[in-house]
Amino acid sequence: MIRGWIDQLMEEKPAEKRAFPKSAIIGAEGFLGSEFFRVYREKFPDCTGTTHRKATGDILKFDLRFPNIASLKLSKTGHKAALILAARPGIEYCEQNKTETSQVNVTGTIKLVRQLADEGIKPIFFSSDYVFNGITGNYSDGAKTDPITEYGRQKAELESEIPKICGINYLIVRLSKVFSLEKGSGTLLDEMASILAAGGVIKAAYDQIFNPTYIQDVINSVVLLQSCGASGIFNVCSPESWARYDLAIELAKVTRIDTNRVRKISLDDIFVKAKRPKNTSMLPAKLMAQGRIAFTPMSDCIRVMAGKWVGK
Repeated sequence: MIRGWIDQLMEEKPAEKRAFPKSAIIGAEGFLGSEFFRVYREKFPDCTGTTHRKATGDILKFDLRFPNIASLKLSKTGHKAALILAARPGIEYCEQNKTETSQVNVTGTIKLVRQLADEGIKPIFFSSDYVFNGITGNYSDGAKTDPITEYGRQKAELESEIPKICGINYLIVRLSKVFSLEKGSGTLLDEMASILAAGGVIKAAYDQIFNPTYIQDVINSVVLLQSCGASGIFNVCSPESWARYDLAIELAKVTRIDTNRVRKISLDDIFVKAKRPKNTSMLPAKLMAQGRIAFTPMSDCIRVMAGKWVGK
């Protein structure tokens, strides 16, 4: 019975059946980009995808350090928007390589946005809850940014510059922690479940609070925003906020594993020198006001992932 319920919940949740514009996926091979590319190609089989690696049959090589969208022929092929998911990621890497990562994540991305704006193509930039300092939490869409990491500073700079370049023809999608429900994905719940299943101990911060969001819900939200012609900055996340420790405890309970195998720690125990924002929880008020969007409850996600690892 439990297995049947899991199979039913895990059936592909399609993007909303709405008319959204043909969009290029800049960065179509990453975790988020590959899923967006798959979904958007179902509607537009010839929509463009790019990678910084070697080109494949369906995905073109594109160097964000030296962007040149003329080579992509976006206007000629009817593209009206471009999702900018390409970046040099990694909180620690950005901190240790500020110049290198800024060349891609800031300088190159700004050049790309200018080129898109010149062609009348709407840039859709993916930002992060790390633009906030994490002191208060419950940040609104219009909350003042105050990043304390290099990664967050780079995202915040783009949030500031894009409106200056594009006027009102832009969309900034501010994400929290996005995860998959695929076993072996290495994302939030899968990583925790794999540790518990292997007999390990999870070290989870009680003071790290965010809005874990299922990847398909992110895609559905962006499709909704595009179909509504929305512009501006939107917090795109589940309205549920969780501490990482509480997530791990709940997962252990559902998998019937001793909760003593979840060790409560503080973020300060991990990052002694380079601090991390603690409470980056956000309120998706503007998104929810755009139309009907249903986020998958975390309780359902936890049960699905638990079922995949304990074999029920």
